[in-house]
Amino acid sequence: MRVRSPVAVLLAALLAGCGEAEGAGPQRPPYRCGAAMAPDSVEAAAEIRRSWAEWKERYVTTQGAGGALRVRMPGYGKDNSSSEGIGYGMLLAAYLGDRPVLDGLWRYAKRYHNRRGLMSWEVDPAGRVPDSNAATDGDQDMAFALVRADARWGGYRADARALIDSLMAHTVEPGTYVLKPGDVWGGSRVTNPSYFAPAYYRVFAAYTGDRRWERVIDANYGVLARLTARPGNSTGLFPGWSTAAGDSSTAGHFSFHYDFGAARVPWRLAMDAAWSCDPRARRHLDRLNAFWKKVGPEEIREGYTLAGRPVGSSHNVSFIAPAAAGAIVSPDAGFRRKMWEETVATRDGAYYGDSLRLLAMVFMSGGMPPPKVPSARG
Repeated sequence: MRVRSPVAVLLAALLAGCGEAEGAGPQRPPYRCGAAMAPDSVEAAAEIRRSWAEWKERYVTTQGAGGALRVRMPGYGKDNSSSEGIGYGMLLAAYLGDRPVLDGLWRYAKRYHNRRGLMSWEVDPAGRVPDSNAATDGDQDMAFALVRADARWGGYRADARALIDSLMAHTVEPGTYVLKPGDVWGGSRVTNPSYFAPAYYRVFAAYTGDRRWERVIDANYGVLARLTARPGNSTGLFPGWSTAAGDSSTAGHFSFHYDFGAARVPWRLAMDAAWSCDPRARRHLDRLNAFWKKVGPEEIREGYTLAGRPVGSSHNVSFIAPAAAGAIVSPDAGFRRKMWEETVATRDGAYYGDSLRLLAMVFMSGGMPPPKVPSARG
């Protein structure tokens, strides 16, 4: 007899209807839209549990954290920590019920808040800050994790509100509502499509009562539409960086390929497609899924031009896992299953890929529902 652990039981409950369990037939995950991904909820829970334990062992440390916790990035130069890594860790901890890890990482982030109330994007193991400017993606992942934590345990509302307000004040371009890549630079001249997280902004609007977040959603879906309407973009792929007009930015040496950053776009769009059923997210994902089906899950490579020509040869989970998350809206059950299985089977032992793999698995398994937030007060 197989005995289920408490984690497996909890996730299996969340996954009820998500997996195409043997003999059960295809059912819906606990999202408004989307279809089954994980073939077996118990096996999915076990794999997620193992991967979370390994992720913590490898990347979460007290060393250099001053009594808190930090996410280290071995192999990325100097074993530094980044706001991106703290955000990923807090998201995972909030959804996997690991409050000590969430609290420890948040204490570390707050220690390195700059004068704009956002985390300095990079900190070395000795606590030195090479650059005090913020990166939008890390802070918005942290803010969303705090909202999720507040909905689950309570007690995080003040910190969540303060961080969301700082994001609106410093990472949204005034007037255009184009998302800036940081607190002191970017906007219409240079933006990062992979930072756009419309599912978060719907929650931020409800949580704070600030309806400007809805304008951020519309403005940045406009950017994505212009990028995919470009002549020669037959794939629906997005570049790492662009202008708001949908062109390559001349503001710096920024990639206009589907690169390691851009690879996150399908995952972020999939959350909006699954949670809100936004037809814009679905249209983008339909095009991307058609491209990935043509390529084949087992043949996804490390980067592409927007026309679909590979620019790398590695079969890297950093590209596989977020693409697989986008398959949640595909009507093809065989394709969904192959994408899930390729994500589970592929590892690279590096911080970035391991992080995206685990985040995608939690989402695809049905374990990442939107938080039920209270109405804004005051």
